[in-house]
Amino acid sequence: MLNKEQIYQVIDFVVNQAVGYNVRVVVNSREEGLTRFANSEIHQNMFEDMTGVAITIQQGKKVSEIKTTRYDEEGLRLAVQETIDNLEFVPEGELELPLVESPEVLEVEEVNEELIDLFNIEERARLIKEGIDILDEGFKAFGALSYTMESFGYGNSKNVKRFASANTVKFSVLIDSDKGGSGYAEANSNLPDEIDITGSFTIAYDKAKMNQDPEQLEPGAYTVILEPLAVGEMVQYMAYMGFSAKSVQYKRSFLTGKLGELVLGKNITIIDDHTNEHTMTMPFDLEGYPRQKVMIIEDGVAKGLVYDTASAIKDGVETTGHSINMPGMGALPLHLTIVPGEESLQEIIANTEKGLLVTRFHYMNVVNPRQAILTALTRDGVFKIENGKLVGSVKNMRFTESMLDAFNNVETISSERQQVPSFRGTNYVPALKIKNFHFTGKTNV
Repeated sequence: MLNKEQIYQVIDFVVNQAVGYNVRVVVNSREEGLTRFANSEIHQNMFEDMTGVAITIQQGKKVSEIKTTRYDEEGLRLAVQETIDNLEFVPEGELELPLVESPEVLEVEEVNEELIDLFNIEERARLIKEGIDILDEGFKAFGALSYTMESFGYGNSKNVKRFASANTVKFSVLIDSDKGGSGYAEANSNLPDEIDITGSFTIAYDKAKMNQDPEQLEPGAYTVILEPLAVGEMVQYMAYMGFSAKSVQYKRSFLTGKLGELVLGKNITIIDDHTNEHTMTMPFDLEGYPRQKVMIIEDGVAKGLVYDTASAIKDGVETTGHSINMPGMGALPLHLTIVPGEESLQEIIANTEKGLLVTRFHYMNVVNPRQAILTALTRDGVFKIENGKLVGSVKNMRFTESMLDAFNNVETISSERQQVPSFRGTNYVPALKIKNFHFTGKTNV
């Protein structure tokens, strides 16, 4: 893995090889130690050290980009030359995008030293064994525990430099019963106090034990309590569908023409906040612009959108620093937080006369972005609530629902929140109790 000085050396070399052009360079260097387990046995220990370099060269409205994993001088020299040569064949774009010029330097290093020793290869194995040891016969554990250290560097031909580094732990566990039924839990954080491996095993194990002989319910509208993993998945797709300026400019967003209007329930506030300690700090985007904190939804009102350079020029505003360097996407919020409520998840369950507790979703897809309609299947635990108690499990079902309706029907928000990984970022979200949530299909499992 490259350190800051080495990353800057790569950037300087590339810029010097492309004198006379507008150049930007992004270097992503990461190392990961990963321990996987299946059938209650560790079956893989892996270590990966990977560095990638993205070189973008602009000539007027033409933009050429090459990505390479070679960062030796010869590899970089060849990549720069290929990027320049490709300019001849690249069509002109709609805009000539300026390079960021200030601040000249922006650096944030947030490596938590405790994580290094707490989650080395020996400790990962020990923690997994402790979790497996709590299982009775007839239950098997599957999952992965990883420790990752990652650094991003940015530089351009305007002598601008950026650097950010952080480390994080990701853990997932699925407990499966030989009688059928499973339970699932995750722990993802850069804060040691938030990572409880044995506790996550216990949560998944308890779900698996309860998830036996599930009842089949008919499709229809139900009161649901969505745990943070389920909420995080929905919010990520909402961001993809409609929180960027480009999605509004192209009129594919559910927020098109609705800025300043009440669109979600008044109890919903969604902020993209990279400064929150429970999200992964990334103070600049892949165009090098400083990342701004953006109030997207405030008390249900659509307040703001995230911008990259191109979408900002079109609207005559400043970029918010949310480019992910994907032209088709534009900008994307990577650090979404939902303001919590006052009741714990257990209190919300206890105060629910009749409903369903949902662990998480999978196979989520967009049905209609203008109406914010998503569909997905439940997974690894749907539990029936009667008179404030979990009384049994329910077979998996498919929901098809407008997020505009769902987030207008939120009755209660939990006080606890959980980090949920998203596309190159982390969202920090609570559980939500939602009325009239529509399930449109059923399964046999």
